Amino acid sequence: MIDRKFWARLLLFSFLFWVCIFNSPANADDGDRYADIIFSDGNSRDLVGTAVMRGKDIWVPAQVLRSIGVPLRNGPNGKGFLIDVKEPSKVFGINELERLAGPVIALYFPSMADSEGTSYLNVKGLEQFTGISAKEINAGLELKKNNFKIPFNNNYKKPDQDFFKNKRIALAWAHITRDNPDLETEDRIDALDVISPTWFNLTDGSGGMANRASASYVEAVRKKGYRIWPLVSNGFSKENTSRFFNDTAAVNLFIARLLCYSKLYGFDGINIDFENLDVADRDKYVRFVSLLSGYLKGQGLVSSVDVHVPGNSNLSRSHDRAALSKHVDYIMLMAYDEHWRTSPRAGSVASMPWVERAVQKTIEEGVPPAKLILGVPFYMRKWEETPLSHGKVKVKGSTLTMSESDSIISQMGLSPVWLSDKGQYFYSYLSNGKTYKVWVENRDSIKAKLSILDKYRLAGVAGWRKGHETPDIWDVIRSAAGKR
Repeated sequence: MIDRKFWARLLLFSFLFWVCIFNSPANADDGDRYADIIFSDGNSRDLVGTAVMRGKDIWVPAQVLRSIGVPLRNGPNGKGFLIDVKEPSKVFGINELERLAGPVIALYFPSMADSEGTSYLNVKGLEQFTGISAKEINAGLELKKNNFKIPFNNNYKKPDQDFFKNKRIALAWAHITRDNPDLETEDRIDALDVISPTWFNLTDGSGGMANRASASYVEAVRKKGYRIWPLVSNGFSKENTSRFFNDTAAVNLFIARLLCYSKLYGFDGINIDFENLDVADRDKYVRFVSLLSGYLKGQGLVSSVDVHVPGNSNLSRSHDRAALSKHVDYIMLMAYDEHWRTSPRAGSVASMPWVERAVQKTIEEGVPPAKLILGVPFYMRKWEETPLSHGKVKVKGSTLTMSESDSIISQMGLSPVWLSDKGQYFYSYLSNGKTYKVWVENRDSIKAKLSILDKYRLAGVAGWRKGHETPDIWDVIRSAAGKR
């Protein structure tokens, strides 16, 4: 029975709860809910703080977790938290972890901070490590200490690697830098097979890995019937990546962490996106992908790697597309940014001739078409041209989503012109003495690009990035990918 002391605390925290409502954290979302935390250790029940409920995520103050015995360490530079997992090979049921990481592995988890400096950890899905289960009850949020079984057990099933056999894949990258969106509130996209959220990246030359994953996001992916192949990048740091490739212990630790997260959250695959590499590290990158993909395959995970289009730039030369394709299930050809945002000249992001040449050259280099997935842009550039002296022009580019472009066309009363040689529409207009130009990406330009799928018998299509497209794009993808 809950005693008078408990009820007194309940009244106090209820008062504080309403204070929080009217003085909500600076980074709180409109949909956030707040709940009093009741901790039960089997002998007593105490009110210990206030949790933030964001969608299905459960954010609990770090000081509350530490006070009930959760061994949280502050993450690098005071960001996020580290949890040391002892005997990871036993916890995750992956024997290779002992050799890769040793007897203890530190795993990073993101934090959330309010305007008063209170840090929170999302405990959803972390019961195995915290030893704490969380359950919403009428009075708030109940935390309980539990003894979880070892090895790791979350009804985990190895992914079915044969699911896409003889099928075209439709993937969308989800760009996530901090908070994960509430996927459950979104309509299911019938033509979409795989979501690749940008969750992991190398943070230093020693195998440090940032993690923005969410167990509730994965649950929503499952409910929608999608597969999930999170993206892991090198943070696009040339220096960190070079040091990383030259440190065997760092590489092993990085791979071990990725295997742990894959098992923890229940992924179907991993998408590798290492860019801005030193050309001198080209072969080292292949060796790294070879090593990583072998471990991924051992866990039944699909492996894919993003590559630049063939060309003379250092970016392109740093990717040995043919060699990489020998070690992974799929090669994602990033056939966009024909003209970069900082380009000195305005132009298309992905004109049809440029895209087709990129596919042709990639195949000629030795990438099997059956492994090649065509990356297409769900965005375009708006180019601002400002006249300078002596006939020169200052060019500035900014990113436009498809709906933003449609709004400009409507508001300005424009009539875009179809450029048959580019496979896309074009429009321009004058404003405040400046000229604005847009090579449009929409259902017609995407349809033109996707004609390449049949022509070269490619494995599928991937779009950068989810949310930048208009809904009609998925009808085009459904038709081009042969989906019903």
